[in-house]
Amino acid sequence: MKFLPALFILFLSFSVKAEDTNVFENVTVGFKVTKPNDWQFVTVKDNFDNLKKVKMDNQEFKQMMLKYSTAPLVAMMKHPEPFEDLNPSFKVNIKPIGQLKDYTPEQIVALIIPQFEKVFTNFVVVHQPERIKIGGLDAGYMKANYTLSTQDGKNFDTTSELWIVPRGDYFFTIGAGTRKDEKTGTREEISKIIESIQF
Repeated sequence: MKFLPALFILFLSFSVKAEDTNVFENVTVGFKVTKPNDWQFVTVKDNFDNLKKVKMDNQEFKQMMLKYSTAPLVAMMKHPEPFEDLNPSFKVNIKPIGQLKDYTPEQIVALIIPQFEKVFTNFVVVHQPERIKIGGLDAGYMKANYTLSTQDGKNFDTTSELWIVPRGDYFFTIGAGTRKDEKTGTREEISKIIESIQF
């Protein structure tokens, strides 16, 4: 299916209104999220630089991802960069729903899993795709563990969570990652960010 790689590319950055330094609000798409006090919003350059650091099993896919990658709607990390360990991260993208219009949120999540399996070492789904609610909207959710490798030879046991939130003719993709052992940041922090989302 040709549309699947595009799920990793995702785009858009519109007018932003923030009432305080911890709040991101995009009034064009109707999205608001609050970061923890000790987290940092990430610039477009930082986001792209971090993508380049990741080593993937499928280098052809990585090159395609870098070529077509565009700015997330919003991204944040716990620690200021540069950070020598795995930096807990949270990112939101938005994309037209297109061919996925008739799929449920959890079905869209399930479609993405084989792509992750191709590019990440030791990829294991630990929470199968299911339907949940975020900000009052239906969403698909999954959680997986894998080994994240960097270009400088470091390996991190990583846990990532993915949420897909369809809304009319487009959908939000929300991704978050931490160390599996949570030494540099906890999934409870990620949960609080998710709980702050408003559509």
